[in-house]
Amino acid sequence: MMEKVGAIVVAAGRSERMGGVEKIFATIDNKPLIAYSVDTFQRSPIIHSIVLVLTKDKVDIGLDLVKKYNWTKVSAVCAGGTRRQDSVSEGLKRLGKADWVMIHDGARPCVTPDIIERGLEAACECGAAIPAMPAADTIKVVSPDSYVKDTPPRDKLWSVQTPQVFRFDIISDAHLKTKGNVTDDASMVESLGHKVKVFKGSYTNIKVTTPEDLIIAEAIINHGSTGKELRTGIGFDIHPLVKGRRLVLGGVELKFERGLDGYSDADVLVHAVIDALLGAAALGDIGKHFPDSDPKYKGISSITLLERIQTILNDNGIAIENIDATVICEKPRLATHTDRMRANIAGALSIDTSQVSVKASTANGLGLIAQGEGIAALAVALVRKNL
Repeated sequence: MMEKVGAIVVAAGRSERMGGVEKIFATIDNKPLIAYSVDTFQRSPIIHSIVLVLTKDKVDIGLDLVKKYNWTKVSAVCAGGTRRQDSVSEGLKRLGKADWVMIHDGARPCVTPDIIERGLEAACECGAAIPAMPAADTIKVVSPDSYVKDTPPRDKLWSVQTPQVFRFDIISDAHLKTKGNVTDDASMVESLGHKVKVFKGSYTNIKVTTPEDLIIAEAIINHGSTGKELRTGIGFDIHPLVKGRRLVLGGVELKFERGLDGYSDADVLVHAVIDALLGAAALGDIGKHFPDSDPKYKGISSITLLERIQTILNDNGIAIENIDATVICEKPRLATHTDRMRANIAGALSIDTSQVSVKASTANGLGLIAQGEGIAALAVALVRKNL
């Protein structure tokens, strides 16, 4: 039987060195910092469940993020305590049945699936493991009055990161028996005489503590150091106009004497966007995911289908950069409706409206579209894939 691995993402600190900025909700590419680490645990095949620990006044925001990003593995969002160890203890109480637990700082947005996998492998040797990197700078021991007291050998010093990985019984026992203040969970386990294995983390697995760190994290995320690549996809759809049908484009119902014929609501604009996104992600096309042979899709809103596409993309580590779409028709005129279409598409995909462009064009007198027999749409999507 496969052992269950849980994760506790701790983000209940006070951000005292961030100049008044709540660091875990500071955004990078319109996405809160905390979402990057939770996304990574959500996508990891070895993670069974996740507990998100926040300050008491941010629990509701955390619950909203769970819905927005479809974090299906998040089993609880809870309030932390006064100290970090109190917050971890609250997470342990709510994790449920688990054989292993990974404890991660929510302020480390650049954790990778590789670190998670290697952490569990290392922990299996003795029941506890921590990621760390050799100290890059010389370290000084400094007195309270700011004089150097000692210079320890740098080759023996390592900078510790998270996630720290433990057998559930070991870390639970350590939290029960530790009374004093500690800065990390491994020190609790060490104090009880347990061995702790050190495995190599990553210099890009930084902790955001100051505003300058946020700039560095943004650079790492945007420039591929966490293993990402840009991809593009193209989508096209066309449907005939017939009587007796509603005309829906971009989730907006338009007053017109005819509507588009199709199995769903035949929203060609949204269908083109769906195919562009699926194409960029190399995940097939709209027919593969929503076949017209399935009666549950008869008459369904295409915006609903687009919401499901967002879930599929998220589960596959795909983040949307932007979408550009063009609707080709003679009538009705669409210029006054495109902003609403953009808002509907952005809302369904949980992205900002500024990331969606919708334009309208005509066929310039050529073909069946120019004769008012149908409407077509073309879309291009740019996405970022986690590797």
